Amino acid sequence: MSTFALSESKHCSVRISCSSLWESLASIRLVYSARNAAPWPYGNWLQATRRSIKRDGPELTPWLRDLLQIHGGMLPSFVTPLPRSASPTLDEELADLRAVPPAQVRAELEQWGGGLQSRALRSLHECPEQALDQLADMVAVYWEVALRRYATAIRSTYEAEIFARSRVLATEGPESLLDSLHAQLPQVGTPGVGAPPSASEPMSRVLIVPLLFGRGPSLTATAPHGVVCFSYQACGASVLSGAALEPGRADGTGRKDRLEILLGRSRAAIMRGVTVPTTTSALAAELGLAVSTVSEHLAVLVAAGVVKRRRAGIRVLYELDRVGLPLLGYLGSDSMAMSSAG
Repeated sequence: MSTFALSESKHCSVRISCSSLWESLASIRLVYSARNAAPWPYGNWLQATRRSIKRDGPELTPWLRDLLQIHGGMLPSFVTPLPRSASPTLDEELADLRAVPPAQVRAELEQWGGGLQSRALRSLHECPEQALDQLADMVAVYWEVALRRYATAIRSTYEAEIFARSRVLATEGPESLLDSLHAQLPQVGTPGVGAPPSASEPMSRVLIVPLLFGRGPSLTATAPHGVVCFSYQACGASVLSGAALEPGRADGTGRKDRLEILLGRSRAAIMRGVTVPTTTSALAAELGLAVSTVSEHLAVLVAAGVVKRRRAGIRVLYELDRVGLPLLGYLGSDSMAMSSAG
């Protein structure tokens, strides 16, 4: 557990925690939201997971899907209880989920917006205990079907992430760490984050939760006594993309990736990473590469005419250009085809 005082006067601290429950919910969000394909590096994982769910279950919880749609992928705090330690087990987190007070569920639902328009949400409001039991049971099965085979890679990625972030905390202070994550963290008080701490209850602790499926809106939670928790995109999500994680290929062998042969591994990964508009820093975090390395590769891809850059407010976004789309479709479909054939 990494805890550092923000200031002695305010007694505020930052802690980094891992969460299999939050990771599961974030990946379920992708299963719900991606209509056909998912952005790299999630495409192979999504295809394999959808096949597994179709074959083995579980049936995904309807009211969870309805909640995700109301605020574009955010979830209320009762679905994401705070991790009780730096690395709780999934069983511990599911026990905490089942123990959420019914009054909290009803209160957050009524404040969530969008009303209780669906039958599933009305059922959740009427019988929170039963609904949370069903969600916990679903997540337990889902983890086995969708994420268990990646558990070792996920754990290794968490360890590297915690080591890197803890070093920033120790050497540069918590303000530098939070500044580096500023673009990913929502403002307290926005939908899904809960009310900001009051003047009589100042923020006392910030928990940050790295997720391999952290792309998109941050998952959040709040607790009494000024505790706020956010998720963010961890480095190293590329462990979900390669042949090394294909079912039945634990040795990491497989046919050659034609895009990698042409461009090299890092540049091919970057090209796959800009199938949706993204920033240099977000792409670097996703791939586990240095920002300077990603910037150099993007400059080459832009010069070659396969990637374009555009400004959106204060951000510079990169995405595939008209030449890059067919090139990726022709050469970059190998890995997708290999996972389907496996």
